[in-house]
Amino acid sequence: MKTMTLPQFLTAAQIYEAENLYKVYGDRAVKQIQAKVIEPNMAAINAKLGQENDPAYLAYAVVYVLSQVEEQRLS
Repeated sequence: MKTMTLPQFLTAAQIYEAENLYKVYGDRAVKQIQAKVIEPNMAAINAKLGQENDPAYLAYAVVYVLSQVEEQRLS
């Protein structure tokens, strides 16, 4: 499995949208992020990463990263 950072496959605007969805839905934001951020941009995401990707997996990865950022802010 390849290691990646959010800016490697999402634009700043997409990360901002994902952050806002995470603020509203918390750990339940996976489906919203998948539908509103990942799936509409799959062609660009796949091109940036150089492979076909599972939108659900990427949405879970985004939520994981955002949860880790939030945890660091709180500690």
